[in-house]
Amino acid sequence: MSFLFKYSAVLQTIKACEHCHRLKREEKKQELIEKKGIEALFRSQMHFMIQNIEKTALLSEHVNLLTAEVESEAADQEMWDFEMQVDLAKREQ
Repeated sequence: MSFLFKYSAVLQTIKACEHCHRLKREEKKQELIEKKGIEALFRSQMHFMIQNIEKTALLSEHVNLLTAEVESEAADQEMWDFEMQVDLAKREQ
């Protein structure tokens, strides 16, 4: 009878340890998922910030051309050239 009691106690201890390890693994998985989610959100926000900066630069360049009283066709061509430079810079990154 004592043998069965000891065996049962050992099984319970093993099950408790396995349960504890399983919970720790799940907790680590959840932390990784949250970390990856935060990193993805950060990358997304950075992407939108960069896009906004590029749009602001394009608008600023266009305003500068218009205030310099450049002919509209020449201003459009210079804006096109500027946009191409921005696109090339993006590709190089």
